[in-house]
This record gives sequence, structure tokens and C-alpha cells, in this order.
Amino acid sequence: MNRDSAIVIGIDGGGTQSLAVAVDSTGRVLATAKAGSLNFFSSGLPAARRHLKQLVGALRRRLPSRTQFKKIVVGCAALFAEATGPEKEKLCRGILPLARTRVLGDGQTAWFGATLGRPGLVIIAGTGSIVLARDAAGQLARVGGWGHLLGDAGSAFWIALESLKAAIAAEEGLGPKTALSEVVRRWFDADVLTEIVPVIYRADFAKERFARLSSHLARRLGNGDAVFRKICQRAGRELAAQAAAAMQQARLDTRPTPVYLMGSVLRNNPLVRATLVAALRETCAVRVLRPRLCPALGASAMAWVEAGVALTSDRVATLAKFE
Repeated sequence: MNRDSAIVIGIDGGGTQSLAVAVDSTGRVLATAKAGSLNFFSSGLPAARRHLKQLVGALRRRLPSRTQFKKIVVGCAALFAEATGPEKEKLCRGILPLARTRVLGDGQTAWFGATLGRPGLVIIAGTGSIVLARDAAGQLARVGGWGHLLGDAGSAFWIALESLKAAIAAEEGLGPKTALSEVVRRWFDADVLTEIVPVIYRADFAKERFARLSSHLARRLGNGDAVFRKICQRAGRELAAQAAAAMQQARLDTRPTPVYLMGSVLRNNPLVRATLVAALRETCAVRVLRPRLCPALGASAMAWVEAGVALTSDRVATLAKFE
């Protein structure tokens, strides 16, 4: 296969669902596929492998039978950085050609898609949260990404959990009155808050489902409830603190600093976004930019680089049209 006809695969293996795209060397998206999470820590390795197999199988069914993939890049929510050899083999063995496949943290593929490898700050707040910064010398720093038990401050899960705690505190007389209790109860279809306890502690209750409560609260309450408003403002400040730490670690001194905001929280919750940007501007000059490519297309662009295909403006523009 010559370079001009190279077909690559980019996969965004997120914590909630995964998206795979097959792309040719002009930037044309040839096929897409969706499946469940590739986070082999939370969903388990058998489930992650099953989802990866579904993605690859769906792509192959939508492409000519003899299609060969030059390079594959997989962003995986279970990883902080590049997968070790054993990690890659456990996930991909028998599904993807190991020699042509690169597996790394999904934050890194999201970062590359947003910046196309240029210096900048990427803040991601979806089900979880992570911040990545890179300076002109190529030094990449990461803050966050520890998961819902150890971190993820400012994420959808964090907002949902803090909101539920505030609702409980209000009902027990330990916190201010709030409309959160009523909205949470209706979301769980519960008459009283205690009825949600067996649901939340059930073994099959996924953190992704609980995280969706965050966007529901934002739609229902917006700025109208003082307690929820303070939670959203705290979320923005938490993300800003992580961003400041990442910039310091990466020695990112480009001014104004290019900032890319990604993830469902920063798309759908204007108060979190506004608080975050305001907190960043208190410390340095920033320029908020639209991410160049979504995470799956970012993985595809990384696969292009692996295959020796130049990231020309025409190719990137063609690829971006898919979004």
C-alpha cells in the first residue's frame, strides 16, 4: 500500500462509549462505528475487548473486504499515557495488528485532536476530568484523570455526587434549602431520597449513568438554585486549579495561552465554563479556541502521523467536516 492510499483507524475509547473512524489519506471518513467503553478497569478486560472487537468488525463490514489498515491509534480511558506492551497485547491481541497499533490514554488523543500537536492547554470535563498542557519544547504534563473514586473534580460525576450530598444535607437539616432534592428524586423516580440508596449501591449501577444526572440538573435548575449554582462554580474553580498546575508543570508560557475546552460539562453547563474561564483569566492571559478535531478524529490524525501522512491544512479541513 502506498502512502497516498493509506487508510488509518482512530478510536476514542472513552469511559462511557467508544467511537471508531476509518479515514483515508485525503481526510475523507470512510466508515464509523460505536460501541461501549474500552476502560478495562471499570468495565473489565473481557467487556473492553468485546467492545473493541465490535468496533473493528463494524468498520470492516462497512469497507471493501480487502481493506488494509496502515496504522491504528486507540485512545483508551483506562490509561494515563502510552500502553505497555503487555497492556496493548491484552486489549488488542487477535483483534488488531499489534505492530501497526498504538494504544495510549484517551486524554492524549483528545489533546492531539484539539491542538494538532501545538503548544496549548486542553481541559476535558465529561464523565471524568483531566487537564493536559504542552509547551513549545514538546513537554506534556497531565493533571487529573484519576477516576471517580480518587479525583475527577469538576466532572459530571463529581457535580452529580456533590449535588446529591447537598440534597441529603438539606433534608437532614445540615445544609441550606435547595430544589436539588425534588429534582434528584424525580430523576430516580423515588418518593423519598432514601429510596435511591439501593439503586446507587447496586452492583450494576454504572458511574456513567450517575454522571448523566449532572446535565439533567443543569437543564432543570440552571442558575435558579443557589446551592446548585455554588456547586457549578466550585467545579469551574477546581478545573481552573488543575489547569494552573498543568501549565506550571509543562512550563507553558505562551501568552495568550491557547485553551481548548472539551467534554459534556464544558459544552452543556455554561456556569461551569464561565467560572473556569474567569478563574483562568485571573492568573494569565488566555485565548479560548475551538478544538480542531474531536477525540476520535484526533486519534485518526495521530495515526496519519504514524503512517507518514502530513497534517496539511487541506487534509485537516476535510477531516473536520465530519464533525
